[in-house]
Amino acid sequence: MAALTLGQRAIERRVDETLTVLAQGSVVDQVRGDSAAMILRPLGELNGLPELFRRTVSRGGGNIELRDDLMGADLWRVLVTQDSVGQPVMIAVPIEDSADALELLARILWGMAVIVIMLTLAIGLWVGLVAQRRLVRINVTLGDLAAGDLSARTGTARSRDDLDDMSQNLDQTAAELERLVSQTQHLSASIAHDLRTPLARLRAQLEMLPEGDQRGAAMEEASHLSGVFDTIMRVARIEAGQGRVGFEPVALDALAGELVETFGPVVEDAGKTLYLKAHATATVQADRAMLVQAMANLIQNALVHGGSEITVFVDGNSLGVADNGAGVDPAQFAEIIKPMVRLDSARSAQGSGLGLALVRAVADRHSARLNMAVNEPNGLKVSIQFTEM
Repeated sequence: MAALTLGQRAIERRVDETLTVLAQGSVVDQVRGDSAAMILRPLGELNGLPELFRRTVSRGGGNIELRDDLMGADLWRVLVTQDSVGQPVMIAVPIEDSADALELLARILWGMAVIVIMLTLAIGLWVGLVAQRRLVRINVTLGDLAAGDLSARTGTARSRDDLDDMSQNLDQTAAELERLVSQTQHLSASIAHDLRTPLARLRAQLEMLPEGDQRGAAMEEASHLSGVFDTIMRVARIEAGQGRVGFEPVALDALAGELVETFGPVVEDAGKTLYLKAHATATVQADRAMLVQAMANLIQNALVHGGSEITVFVDGNSLGVADNGAGVDPAQFAEIIKPMVRLDSARSAQGSGLGLALVRAVADRHSARLNMAVNEPNGLKVSIQFTEM
């Protein structure tokens, strides 16, 4: 370790300074001799000392580690310097105590290093767990918002770091989004509601007109407008709904059978056939009236835009309608579920562009997925797949 190296060098410098002072304060001819605490000799009188002393003197000094103890020590520090009269001398002292100090220092440093590493790991783990919990909370909130729960919030009350700032910004954005969506839904429903009365008066006035093609066409347009506004209000009510009020266990196969029995005569009157296909059925928690409304819209869409065969099907936890018509380009699937969107091929047919928007609102209300696919070999297949039983 660098700290041990620096410590050893500092001790060696301190020992060399001490040895220099001792040598320069003595006259080697007067104090020459060896003792257990110090060896002081002229450079030409090193006889009797181990060979390592002479080698170290030739290098200018250094540390010696002897195999056998010399005067009770096996580790010596050798320095070549001058005595008080300027005579070159060798002075050596045992430095076992310094080595013991270095060993003790090494143990202390290693112990401190282990403690620092353990504390760093513990603090890092704690900070990581706290950050992970906050990231999970942010991710859950984003998931809830993506699923349509605009009331979801992270709940961060105060700002401490960047993650808290992110949480607060997310909560503020979600609150603003909830306000705008609620305002839009309320505005749509209010407009639809306010226009129903003038439309009802218009219809009453049209009924007072003499019989004729123009009167019939005007009555049909008035009825169409009333239906559009009714659908807008239904979609707004569904999207504004919260909680599970009105939910009950619904057997999908039984519901599909009732739908075929109810709408079968209507489909037959249009010169088409309505089939039932159910297997591996499931029972789900749902608002029965909403499901009937959504399925009625799907059957109506298939009746207007589909082929001669319409199928109400149940596949596990999925309930839907398929037809053998011209179908829809998969690239347009995301567009046709938007409100008031109608493809060019459907503009000549009767409709408002709100049918699939209502189905999507019902699916969202049930936390279900609205799946759309090509009904091989041709046609469209739309289903509501429930994720909560």
